[in-house]
Amino acid sequence: MESTVDTKFPAILEYLPYRKADGTSIRDEIRLKYLAGFGYVSVRIDIRGSGNSEGIFDDEYSYQERADCTEILEWIAEQTWSNGKIVMFGKSWGGFNGLQMAALQPKHLAGVISAYSTDDRYSDDIHYCGGCIPAGEACPPHPEYQGGIEAKSDLFAVWKDRLDNLVPLDTYWFKHQTRNSYWRHGSICENYSKIECPVLLIGGFADLYTDPVFRMMHKLKCQKRAILGPWGHQWPDQAFPGPQIGILQEFVRWLDHFIKGIQNGVENEPEMSVYQLHPNSSELHSIVPTRKGEWIHIDHMPSYPIEHDQRNGLAENHDNVLEDEKLKYYLSGSCLKSEPILDSASPAKVSLCSPQQTGTASGNWLGWGFLKHPDHSLDQRIDDGRSLCFDSSPLLDDLELFGFPSVQLSLSSNQPNALLCVRLCAIETETCASILVARGILNLTHFNSHEHPEELEINKIYNIDLTLSGVCARLSAGYRLRLAVSTAYWPFVWPSPQSATVTIHLNRSSPSVLILPRLAHKCSSKPDFDLPEIAPGLKEITIRDDSISSIRTFDEINEISTLKITKDNGCILYPDGHLFDETSDSVYEINEYGPQTARVQIQRNAKTIPYRTICRS
Repeated sequence: MESTVDTKFPAILEYLPYRKADGTSIRDEIRLKYLAGFGYVSVRIDIRGSGNSEGIFDDEYSYQERADCTEILEWIAEQTWSNGKIVMFGKSWGGFNGLQMAALQPKHLAGVISAYSTDDRYSDDIHYCGGCIPAGEACPPHPEYQGGIEAKSDLFAVWKDRLDNLVPLDTYWFKHQTRNSYWRHGSICENYSKIECPVLLIGGFADLYTDPVFRMMHKLKCQKRAILGPWGHQWPDQAFPGPQIGILQEFVRWLDHFIKGIQNGVENEPEMSVYQLHPNSSELHSIVPTRKGEWIHIDHMPSYPIEHDQRNGLAENHDNVLEDEKLKYYLSGSCLKSEPILDSASPAKVSLCSPQQTGTASGNWLGWGFLKHPDHSLDQRIDDGRSLCFDSSPLLDDLELFGFPSVQLSLSSNQPNALLCVRLCAIETETCASILVARGILNLTHFNSHEHPEELEINKIYNIDLTLSGVCARLSAGYRLRLAVSTAYWPFVWPSPQSATVTIHLNRSSPSVLILPRLAHKCSSKPDFDLPEIAPGLKEITIRDDSISSIRTFDEINEISTLKITKDNGCILYPDGHLFDETSDSVYEINEYGPQTARVQIQRNAKTIPYRTICRS
């Protein structure tokens, strides 16, 4: 009798520079093995010049990286076990290059699962958010798994070759400080219609890459679905803050439908599942295991403010845009009012020049999603005291927000270069705690364009539109809204060259306005998610537990604020007999009134060590 067992299978490709042998092997084992159990062959490749792949790493998302990936896809499709259907899968870098390859429409790419990624490399990535610069590509290959490198190669020579030829990535980033062709390369927002294969997007409100999920769901024309949870930058089955979900079961159902053609109901589910946050003062700690809230399921995407398209020089496409329910508040004195009323007692303008350490309660710019990592924002009152604040009356009913808050401000500056940070906060009824809901930051020289910045004319009044971060939250009746405006936000972003005084003008002809997107549509046809399932992992042994400390000090004599973060990622013994040991120290320092004193020093130590036991008689 002829066998009915499939002998050809679809493949899942994860393509990263993060060292599969000793960098991602633990996470790969529990997830890629799980997917293999449902008939998906998993292929994990180190990008050229990283980990165990030969050659020299040239840049992130380079033409060489994409050309190599095209060859890899062809190679997979030619294997005897392959049915020619391949899905690119990954988070962060692997989420980025999956979308970028989809825009090239290679023959065998049948779908993309993209987590914590972006459609716009300039506006929504790490490069201009004051983040750390990755340096892992300079490390030598794992001594036991050299991949395409000759087995007898001198690993020290390979390492030295990488060190001698690797160009630090920040060299490119600082050379391209405006949104030019360097950033347009690899940004799928330049033409969303080039992506035709199905896409599954994953995001988290504690992560840096939240806004692109909203934006891509609004603008992609292909089959698409998104799951947006409370998480930081880890897979949702283990990410914090929780609740965690059975994301692998969701992947299997999605893959079964779009890759194997199984009619399992996926096509009838809402396009977007979002964890609606319920902000409260019990979560005002740097470490939050679980966020309060509930899952809601939505078919109607919020529109993205056109300010993003205009400032980035993108074609504005408003096909099928639903006009969201908007709630407007007008800035008046120190209040947010529902009508543009200015009485004789209200000032015509208000000015501010924030101390440079404003941003103390910001939380981490990119929440890493680990339980012990101090990522979450704190009580905002410490930063509110260094900002201009405008408060509303208590809410009469619960307010459900979904989409992008935005502000329209009439302002002027006494310096040609200035920074603006705007935070939307919720003031809890009983504790008066200030809880961060959304924020937006703008280098004011980019008021008109990220590609063609202009110095501000001193004291000239500009009408500035600023979109805040995407939000899905329910604010309880009795809460007050607070709009807080500052001219510094350290260490979240690098300061302006000089301390600037910015003046907000309050007038009837060009009022300053806060615009809030209200949740207009819900869909409850999908049940909540299953509990996490993963495959058995590697039998690694923890030699030293991980730990972290985050200590902030203020030198009152020299007026210097210092944040020191010491991370010990522990020491792990892998089954192959190698130890992986990693520690880092980060120092952020600034003078209260001197933006040019800003200093960041980061030291990271990572090593892979052969571990052997020798018995002698």
